[in-house]
Amino acid sequence: MADWVSPILDIVTRLWDCTANHAQNIRDLQDNLNSLRDLKRELENISKDVEGRADFAEQQQYSARTNQVNGWLESVQLKLKEVDGILQKGDEDIQQKCLGSCSPRHCCTTYKLGKQVSEEIDVVTKLIEKGSSVVVADKVPRPMIDEMPMEKTVGMDSMFDEVWKCVEDHKARIIGLYGMGGVGKTTLLKKLNNKFLEISHNFDVVIWVVVSKEVKLEKIQETILNKFGISKEMWIDKSEEEKAAQILEILRNKRFVLLLDDLWDRLDLSKVGVSFSNNQNGFKIVFTTRSGEVCGQMEANARFKLNGLLKEAALNLFQQKVGEDVLNSHHELPKLAEIVAEECDGLPLALVTIGRAMASRTMPEDWRYAIQVLKSYPSQFSEMGKYVFPSLRFSYDSLSDDTLRTCFLYCSIFPEDHNISKRELIELWIGEGFLDDFDNMYEAQERGRFIINSLKLACLLEGSYGKYKSYEEDYVKMHDVLRDMAHWVAREHGNEILVKEDIGLITSQGIGRWKEAARVSLHGNSTQFLIESPVVCPRVQTIFVRGSKLVTLPGTLFQSIRTLEVLNLSNNKNLRELPVEIGALISLHYLNLSKTCLSKLPIEVKNLTQLRILLLDEVWNHIIIPPGVISSLSSLEMYSSFHSMIDTKLIIEELERLEKITDVGLTFSSVSHDLKFMSFPKLQSCITRLSISYCIELHSLDISCSTMRRMEHLETLSIRGCRNLREVKICFENGERMQRSEPNCFRNLQKLIISGCAMENLTWLRYIPRLQFLYVIRCKKLEEIIAWDFGYSEIEEAVEIFSNLKEVSLRSLPKLKSICRRAMPFPSLRDITVRSCQSLRKLPFNAQSAKSLKSINFEGDDRDWWDKLEWEDEATNLAFTSKFQVR
Repeated sequence: MADWVSPILDIVTRLWDCTANHAQNIRDLQDNLNSLRDLKRELENISKDVEGRADFAEQQQYSARTNQVNGWLESVQLKLKEVDGILQKGDEDIQQKCLGSCSPRHCCTTYKLGKQVSEEIDVVTKLIEKGSSVVVADKVPRPMIDEMPMEKTVGMDSMFDEVWKCVEDHKARIIGLYGMGGVGKTTLLKKLNNKFLEISHNFDVVIWVVVSKEVKLEKIQETILNKFGISKEMWIDKSEEEKAAQILEILRNKRFVLLLDDLWDRLDLSKVGVSFSNNQNGFKIVFTTRSGEVCGQMEANARFKLNGLLKEAALNLFQQKVGEDVLNSHHELPKLAEIVAEECDGLPLALVTIGRAMASRTMPEDWRYAIQVLKSYPSQFSEMGKYVFPSLRFSYDSLSDDTLRTCFLYCSIFPEDHNISKRELIELWIGEGFLDDFDNMYEAQERGRFIINSLKLACLLEGSYGKYKSYEEDYVKMHDVLRDMAHWVAREHGNEILVKEDIGLITSQGIGRWKEAARVSLHGNSTQFLIESPVVCPRVQTIFVRGSKLVTLPGTLFQSIRTLEVLNLSNNKNLRELPVEIGALISLHYLNLSKTCLSKLPIEVKNLTQLRILLLDEVWNHIIIPPGVISSLSSLEMYSSFHSMIDTKLIIEELERLEKITDVGLTFSSVSHDLKFMSFPKLQSCITRLSISYCIELHSLDISCSTMRRMEHLETLSIRGCRNLREVKICFENGERMQRSEPNCFRNLQKLIISGCAMENLTWLRYIPRLQFLYVIRCKKLEEIIAWDFGYSEIEEAVEIFSNLKEVSLRSLPKLKSICRRAMPFPSLRDITVRSCQSLRKLPFNAQSAKSLKSINFEGDDRDWWDKLEWEDEATNLAFTSKFQVR
């Protein structure tokens, strides 16, 4: 019996346990459903949190959702649907139980449902646990080129094409883009950056870095490290040197383009971590700057200066910003818009700023008022003072010293679009006392030239062309908007510069408005004065009255401005006399009476004992200077009557007695003047410009080596109207010969003008090694310039003939056959102008000559002249044909 009882008991026990478990699932169904419902709610909340974190991460730059989080969210959504179904079944089962359904079939269903609920609780719990630790996003690598946001460009295509060709040239590793503020340098750099997105290229990465005025090396390094996705934790606590080493290692095997925007000074790239010697795969660096000097400091292989937009492109940009709806709202507005755009002088920053400001103005009177303000008081046009001038002022503030800043502001004393003579500008600076920290006039002039070049490199001045010049060596110009900015700054400093063109009649009331001005500049032929009584203007230091039709000036004008230090009355062609009241200007340092028609200087001029500079160049009358006037000017350092008809014999004697005189320009009109001058060695050492004019009795001009040595400061020599002058002889003393290492010649002579003489050749020019400008006009007997049949070996041993020559003008030379008998290098030559030289059949060039030549200009009706020229070979012909221009 025991054998069969034990198995039976075991079966009964198992059945009881199973029944008990089933019964437990049935009894706990309600509690489990409630637990599952709570867990579902918790899972929904966690799911929303994870979804939110994933969305936020995706909005961050260079982050992306992980596949893990996407899979988890998908599993949650599916599971929530399943749980909803189970909960619904559970609720239905509980409801049936409440209604008394206790059939075996219902118990079996309840059991299965309870088991399913228990399983879902475990699954949901695990999903909740996983959701708490799921990684929602990963960092993704930055794109190797970031697109730079920019508007559509106007008028930049030609410059862009030039720069891009240079980018494609593997020889040009470092490229500098420079120009004044607001001219479009950054826009061009952005256009270059985005071009790399449009084309296939060999570079691995393009890096954009904004440098700005206050250089922060650490910020530049961080920009580069971020570009390569280097985690901040890997470099945040490192020194600049350690970061540089890290960048060096990253770039070592990369072909990279580094775009540096807004450089103000040299950036030591090795301190950044950019090394050229360690990169064998190729690189390109392009930077923008307002300074041409920075281009040199950065060792740029190629430099591009941005000069603003041409007239048509400037108008297109301005019209875009104004909008067609405004321009079409009134028939007058398109023409008025042209006038406003012209006031911006092609500067994109001004065109965009003013265009936007006028984009809501549909009334012509608003536009006319804007034109009036921009012409007369541009700083009162709010957008100019708010956006344009402050941006441009950065360049002014960045100048290295106060003298440069003062000299820059002074350039705005000239009218718009004025070609400013460098010589005149430097003389004015000296007269104003800006260049007083020098021992003599020559050092001050050197400093002045350095300042002009510095202002040009800072893009605050630009090269320009004089009225009759084809080369920009002698002139500079100020951009109109920079000029307006300079007036704004000067007024802010309490040194207002008042510039008026064609102002008309100036009365005592008009003079009264000058009381707050430091400098007054009047230009135009409508200028007239009606000053009945003096009006004291205590702050006025400088007055320009130029280009007027005035015959004289009222004495009351000078009585009103007794503190005057600079008086510029040049270029008043009808000005015949000065009032005696000029003698009251005892503080006057500078007096310019050039290009007037004065017949006599008042004797009262002798009272101007503080006068340092007196200029009487190109006076269109025979001017009398009373005896004793010049010798009374004890402070005089510079005197010039170049190309003026004055009794030079007396002037020479008085100049010789002046202790401070160092810079002299004279005109000789007779041999006696020449002989007198030769007896004054001091004046010979002071002469900078010499004109020998209309000396009819002069047949031969003999110049000794000792005279040449004494005239070491001579820069300009003009020989004109000496119709019987057949030769210029260089006389060597005691068997003296020219030595290349120590030339006994005109050491500094740069400009030579020969007109209306009887010379047959100018072979003596070989003794002027630094000659830069040669003008030969109306010499009817001239057959050759250099009548010397030398060989190439002699060129190397002798003075380098024409090695510095930049410009040649040959006009009305009917017998001229040859410039040189052999081809010459002419390494500095840029321009040649030829007119009425019908016998000239060959130019002294071969295929290797004049590599800097820009143009060969022909003036006249004989357009076949060029076709008749003979050439060394066809290669030479082809090399120079592209330079030929007919005017």
